[in-house]
Amino acid sequence: SSELDAQVRVQAASGGPIYQIDNALVSSAQPTVIITQEQCRICAVTPEDLTRACDNLLPPSAKLITIMPVSLEDVLGDVMTIANAMGVPDRGTRLVAHIRRQLTALQSSTLDVLGNFPRPKVAHVEWLAPLMGSGYWIAECVNYASGVMVHGYAGGHSQTLEKVELLSNADFIIIAPCGFSIERTWEELQTMNILDSIEWRELPAVVGGRVAIADGNKYYNRSSVASILGTAEIVAEFIHPEMRGMYGHHGERWVRLEEIHAFCGRAGAEPTKKDVVLANGIPEQGRATLKSLQCDSTTKNSMTIQHVENQIAALQRGDYDAAFLLNSPENKKRLVSAEKFEAIVSGWTSFKVLSFPQTSCEYREVQVDGTIANVKVEARAEASDEVLCFFF
Repeated sequence: SSELDAQVRVQAASGGPIYQIDNALVSSAQPTVIITQEQCRICAVTPEDLTRACDNLLPPSAKLITIMPVSLEDVLGDVMTIANAMGVPDRGTRLVAHIRRQLTALQSSTLDVLGNFPRPKVAHVEWLAPLMGSGYWIAECVNYASGVMVHGYAGGHSQTLEKVELLSNADFIIIAPCGFSIERTWEELQTMNILDSIEWRELPAVVGGRVAIADGNKYYNRSSVASILGTAEIVAEFIHPEMRGMYGHHGERWVRLEEIHAFCGRAGAEPTKKDVVLANGIPEQGRATLKSLQCDSTTKNSMTIQHVENQIAALQRGDYDAAFLLNSPENKKRLVSAEKFEAIVSGWTSFKVLSFPQTSCEYREVQVDGTIANVKVEARAEASDEVLCFFF
């Protein structure tokens, strides 16, 4: 997930789209309504992506519906917005009323099971590298299951957790990274060795066997009515043992950590990865083998170039503490620590080239949108004809 996080940020920094839209295919479908979203350009197509790709869309009268939910009420409101655009407002009203009844019934059932015991504290891990909590409508789904979310709140953005130990205040931990199936999440956890660390093994939820891995692709991170109801039901099944399997999710859409080997080894398990092709039309400086930020001028000894030279020099002498401190404040917050920065550089084949003492680098200061000065680095590893381009 650290490599995916870096690649997406590179693509965004280069000014290129995350998704490619087949303009001809969309036009041939002759849509009357097109639904897109503005909550996250990583998760799905944005209005900007659509505008770029479909300037010549036929018919031009197609309605563009943009949703941007951050709360449960927003999600239900979006149902009505879409229903109205489709000309079926009554169906939207019935669906919203049905979801409200289902959530209210779920809350009533879980409160009955809970009795006089306090509501358990629940952490939803939305991303692994960097480690992130949750929020948005998911906190409200946890509330309807009679739990209390920690490291996130209703309507709030996902919080970066600086260290695993912060999860010590959770009675239950649900690992459901955005866009990841259960199988993909398990592979990531093994690759990153998170579960082997002393800090993880000493967490109360881990010691008590109260950790689950759930489908973060179909549930938790999707703002559909099926997702929000299913998410709340999954939480209820997990944190209230008396309700386990009541809604048919256990063993299908979530498993306890102790059950993960059997689940991922079953016949019909999902593949852990799928091939992704970058969109066409990305600026050439944003398509490279690997790139890091963006940037045309040629002042060799500028302060900007000197800063980048210093960081790469630190990488090449193995001083990741110094290299980490030379990151921007935004990147330091995202990367969390020098140790995690080292893990990302070392674990990504192309980035790792920058850390080789034998790698030769050429620097060039360039300009993005006529405003922000950045540095292009052309790196050539020893005994290699391939030149890797990076942008800082």
